[in-house]
Amino acid sequence: MLATLASPPILLLIFCSRMKYMRNIPGLLVLFLISFTGYGQTLKGHWFGIGVIANTGDYNSYLSELVLQQNGNKIRGDLHYYFKDSLISVPVKGIYQPGTRRLHIDPFPMIYYRSSNAANSIDCMLSGDFMLIASKSSTLLNGSLRPDDQHKYTVPVISYRLTRSNDTATLVMQPELPETDTILSKTNVVISADRSTAKITQVESPVLTGKDSLPVVFTKRAKAFTKELEVVNTNLRLEIYDNGEIDYDSVTLYLNNKQILPKSMLTHRAIRLRIELDPNLEYNELSMFANNLGMIPPNTAALVLYDGETRYETLLSSDLSKSATLRIHRKK
Repeated sequence: MLATLASPPILLLIFCSRMKYMRNIPGLLVLFLISFTGYGQTLKGHWFGIGVIANTGDYNSYLSELVLQQNGNKIRGDLHYYFKDSLISVPVKGIYQPGTRRLHIDPFPMIYYRSSNAANSIDCMLSGDFMLIASKSSTLLNGSLRPDDQHKYTVPVISYRLTRSNDTATLVMQPELPETDTILSKTNVVISADRSTAKITQVESPVLTGKDSLPVVFTKRAKAFTKELEVVNTNLRLEIYDNGEIDYDSVTLYLNNKQILPKSMLTHRAIRLRIELDPNLEYNELSMFANNLGMIPPNTAALVLYDGETRYETLLSSDLSKSATLRIHRKK
């Protein structure tokens, strides 16, 4: 009964008192604080990984980001995941037990893995159980999403290995374009070509220079000039999206060596933003920096640029040695 009610730090003190080690109270207090700190680690933050379906067959995995807030042992947040052609967001809640480092997520709706697409999908109720694993090199949430007993023979388990990210950010597109979706910036991720392993490999993180605050990896890469455009306006509208199969390409956009779009994953849904050209420059340079090579190298994207009613389309291709760059010239 005592072992059920008492936490490990309390048991440590009781054990030592019976063994007549209470004279070493300062040392015990240190052990108590260390143990308490380890058990009380917060889950607040961004966690990303891939949900692998525990079933045979060629089914898409769930590329996911779990954003959590914690209040005591109560957890709330959002699960963002890509399903075939769409980004899905669903609120989640649950309980975290610091003593056992276990997180339980209450049942929530998730798209059934055999659905043809997100628009015509079937939802199934899944609940989650995860274990927090912390080390010097990384912090992980290992676990799975499972169906209830009524659907355990029709809905497979989805296994997850979520890594805490210190630089994942949410990017919300221009409010004047209501049809634009929220796009999640997936940072420093390369997905292996072997879909069955769902392996995530870290790539080199940008390091800022002291002179101009440009990433060193961006300045080291050559600019591959693909096209020159002549425009009338200085204020232009831009759309960029993956032009082929969604293979988790991630890009950053620069205008005249200044970042205008943080690291963002490309999908069939366009990322939209507005840019302002510098009228004092003969040419404005728009560069697409590849954060990874996705599953099918190189990193390719379709870019649509609107100059008033005039529309320009071009394909951009970047890799880890060069950045595709457009030269934009304004008519005088």
